[in-house]
Amino acid sequence: MALNGTYQATEKLLLNAGFTYNHAKDSWDWDFGDRPQLLGNGAYENLDGYNNLIDSYSDLTYEQYQTTVGGTYQFTEALYASASFTYDVFNSEEEYVYGNEDGEAFSGFVGVGYRFY
Repeated sequence: MALNGTYQATEKLLLNAGFTYNHAKDSWDWDFGDRPQLLGNGAYENLDGYNNLIDSYSDLTYEQYQTTVGGTYQFTEALYASASFTYDVFNSEEEYVYGNEDGEAFSGFVGVGYRFY
């Protein structure tokens, strides 16, 4: 789900803001016996005796919240500057492939642009 908006504060200043919410949920509900392994000689071998030792990979359940605020200031018809700040939160109920991915991040940018007409 995403909500975004812009506001023309003055003739030269455009403000923007956005909020994004992501929710994903899945589960590991099959075993490796359902997937025979291809050997180097082109033959298949059922390795589920080894592979089924992995009984939980990840439930792949997470929530992500992202909030962004920014703006653009128009110095002239062609010259402008933009800035933006983003705050991102990631909550994972289970460890994923790379471990615990819970956390938060801050990012931003400032830029100057010129439009050629």
